[in-house]
Amino acid sequence: MVSSIGYIRKLFISTIFVSILPVLAFADGKLLRGEKWQRFSYVDTADFYVAPNGNDLWSGRHAEPNATSTDGPFATIGRAQQAVREFKKRIYKPKTEPIEKRWIGSPHEFGQGSDILVLIRGGYYSLDEPLVFSPEDGGERVETNLPSGAFEYHKLRDVHVTYAAYYGEQPVISGGPLIHSWERRNDLWTTSFAGEAVEVLIANGRKQIVARAPNDGYFTPPRVSASDIELPFRQGDLLSWPDLPGNRVMLLLRWHQGVNSFRQIDTAHQIAYLTTPQPGILDVPPRYYIENIKALLDAPGEWFFDSKTGELSYIPAQNSVDPQQVHIAVPLLAQLVRIQGKADRPVRNLRFYGLTFEGTRAGDKAIPLEYAHANEIVDSKVRGCAGAGIYIGKGCYQTRILDNRFEDVDNGTIAIDGNPHPEHWADIIRETFVSYNRITECGGANIAAHNTLYTTISHNEITHTRGRYAISLGGWRNLEEVIDGSYRVEYNHLHQVQKDADDSGVIKTAGLTTDSCVRFNLIHDVQAGYFNDNVGFWFDNMSSGWIVEENIYYNLEQGEMKLCAANLVDNIYRNNFVIKAPQNPPEDIIIGEPDFDYTNLKLLVGGEPIVHELQTGTYITVAADIYNRGATGILPVDLYVDGKIVQSQRFPVIHNNSRTITFGLRLYEPGEHRLAIGKTSYTSIKIVGEKGAVDVNDLTFSHNMIPHGESVIISATAENLTDTRHTTNAKLFLNGEIRDQTHIILMPGESQHVSFEITPEIGEHVVQVGNSPHDILTVFPHAMIDIDKKKLKTYGSATARPHRIDIDDRARTIKITAGGSDFFHAEDSYATAYIAKVRGNFIATVKVNGFGERTHPWFRAGLFVRNDLTLSFDTEPGSKGSVLCFTTPARAGIQWDEFGDGCMHKANSENLPEDIHFPLWLKLIRHGDSFSGALSYDGLTWEKEKKTGTIPGLRDEVDIGVAAGSCDKIPYQVEFEDFQLSIEQANVGIK
Repeated sequence: MVSSIGYIRKLFISTIFVSILPVLAFADGKLLRGEKWQRFSYVDTADFYVAPNGNDLWSGRHAEPNATSTDGPFATIGRAQQAVREFKKRIYKPKTEPIEKRWIGSPHEFGQGSDILVLIRGGYYSLDEPLVFSPEDGGERVETNLPSGAFEYHKLRDVHVTYAAYYGEQPVISGGPLIHSWERRNDLWTTSFAGEAVEVLIANGRKQIVARAPNDGYFTPPRVSASDIELPFRQGDLLSWPDLPGNRVMLLLRWHQGVNSFRQIDTAHQIAYLTTPQPGILDVPPRYYIENIKALLDAPGEWFFDSKTGELSYIPAQNSVDPQQVHIAVPLLAQLVRIQGKADRPVRNLRFYGLTFEGTRAGDKAIPLEYAHANEIVDSKVRGCAGAGIYIGKGCYQTRILDNRFEDVDNGTIAIDGNPHPEHWADIIRETFVSYNRITECGGANIAAHNTLYTTISHNEITHTRGRYAISLGGWRNLEEVIDGSYRVEYNHLHQVQKDADDSGVIKTAGLTTDSCVRFNLIHDVQAGYFNDNVGFWFDNMSSGWIVEENIYYNLEQGEMKLCAANLVDNIYRNNFVIKAPQNPPEDIIIGEPDFDYTNLKLLVGGEPIVHELQTGTYITVAADIYNRGATGILPVDLYVDGKIVQSQRFPVIHNNSRTITFGLRLYEPGEHRLAIGKTSYTSIKIVGEKGAVDVNDLTFSHNMIPHGESVIISATAENLTDTRHTTNAKLFLNGEIRDQTHIILMPGESQHVSFEITPEIGEHVVQVGNSPHDILTVFPHAMIDIDKKKLKTYGSATARPHRIDIDDRARTIKITAGGSDFFHAEDSYATAYIAKVRGNFIATVKVNGFGERTHPWFRAGLFVRNDLTLSFDTEPGSKGSVLCFTTPARAGIQWDEFGDGCMHKANSENLPEDIHFPLWLKLIRHGDSFSGALSYDGLTWEKEKKTGTIPGLRDEVDIGVAAGSCDKIPYQVEFEDFQLSIEQANVGIK
């Protein structure tokens, strides 16, 4: 396995890693066959030059103006573009008729051509309109006169047109003019601007902040809005500002950002009225800020434009003293460069190296490509864009986006956007390379790719994201028909991510794919979602065919992986690791292979060093420290006994850090044995006693704590230690006495799973199978309590309106009608009838008689537990400890507050039989800090048990009742009957 991974790394580095190493000099093209791709390398001379002190009437053949200022570089890139077209007409020659005509006849018209280079001097190049590159502006594929051997493709040569920064200089291509003539008024700078509006302000390449409140973070409402045009606010958050017209309100809502404005702010009643109805404001509590009001101009980096007076005001960022020394621009363009070919005539071999693309308005892509073959953007910067960054559209082939820096791009940094059902084969996007880029402080999906083939996204660093995903892969609308495959997403470093994101994964997949791998990535410091959970990896809608393996995670505020409308059986998720945070930070860009050093071998029994000889079968812990001097990654680590590998683990270690690996081992052969891990020195131990025939390990219980009368499944693994067939009885011991046994036959060296189902008596029991280590099983007594109308309390969350609860004490029925946007995540829409403050463990059961006509299949109803059922997630996170054992008209399962953040994110459910007829019964059991749920079709036989994990923040005293909630804002009804509660006997009393 080591060699295979090493081969993968070396193969990839040999083709892509050359982008960061010194390479060959600038030459005339590359043969299509027999020569590998090489990046552009700087040379002393170019065909044309562009400089801020140039002149478009000059020849453009010189890097600087001559002494008499009669010749020199061009002044604009557009003029250089025109010169390249004219130059191509002179140096590109038609091909001649070949002598050898068998197998000859490519569609390419040229037989001669050479690379063309334009060097751009450092400085600021403001565009009046986007630079548009058509097929005439790119390089070509020429059919040379070289002997072909047989096929003309052996003599085809790709020649390039390259626009590159002059060596050691930084040209900036901007979507707007620089703003001069600033007047300083204490901390405020002002100037006049002739435009009608200013949407974006750029200072030294960074987007500045339009005047806003709060200056950082968000306001939250004190209560749920009464309508979709009202937003309650807390005292002091909003004021009735005199310059309110023109304000913008930015709202973070579920799955989207709302953009609105306030038409009125009523400070007396603390209600702000929105200009237009706001979708989603009634589903979840919004987080919001208000901007574009002059009175809010009060913090460094903020600006405001008064459209009535034409005055632009700006409070400079800290350490900015002289406004004339800061490059401040107002972008007027939404697009900087467009590469636009045709299906039958793509833009070929066009390259951009070392350039800075800066400043766009919202609404478009800074650099879109369409029908472009073998185009490259390398060593460049894309920054300060209010729209998207680089967009790779239909018909793009062998695009390379390498070694760039992306900063402050608002609406997606790099998008590879194919059509799930292209009209023509030439529309398919193929062989895209996005590697070694650094992306920071960018919004949208930082790298997105869907409906593409052979896409490599590797060795990128993505940090401080402002959007929903760092990497988004696949498109679920391709269901059943796939042009979406062969992804290689590997060695990416993704960290400090998911700020302001909700219901997301750092890497997210969707839809069908084939031959697609997400592997060897490092993901850490993932911020929790506010409404929904954020995880390291997400199989989203219809994900199928994805292989996700050998990724490393740490510092996850919520989970490692989740699925939504996807099944793990349709994908592969294996050998991924969540580790403790390392002492030293990892490298920025992951390059190379891990290189482990092994030290400090320890042999322990019961946590203590071995000082005496050991009996056969004693459990030994073998540990060693592993330091990784190489790249962050995973390697197999072997445990040796007497020179032979007896166990192996794949083990992740971060670059420049150490971790301790441990193995568990039993030795059965008497005598001296030598042990080592990896390359440590051997340590010897002595084993004494007789060798047994069968060893039993891996003792597990279905539950460690159960109510009296419930059964428990006890399992273990029996292993034949001999080289002969062995027949024995595997014995279950309860408190040292045989409780049960099962006959097993073990072949030489065979391991076999054994299990027992018993219903033990009340008390604590010492459990052992064969010679396994023992464990403790607790069986608690319980007693039924009387539930009558007086003890049942009712509550409905604000988002579940309208709701109604009808309790018929005589019929022992509870009818709940409830609306809401979802009984899950932060929507937390439910109505409940419950018993308060139930202490300790319990069994709760209820009969679900049925639902109303045409009830939504995701209207959840069932047994609900929470520390405090009256603290729902209305405008702030709700009470912890939530667990719901539920059924819908078509599905049943259990869901719970996995992370202790006040709402339920984790669920385990399955479809009911299609011919299901209600009633059915639900049962919920508390086992200390966890729960199990089951259902029954007759009230006697229970099946489909589901378990929660440990519930963080769960109190000993909780509320328990029946509850229901809608998912589509339409109220539905459910009827419960015979709600019963049996409480741990020591805790029968209810406050």
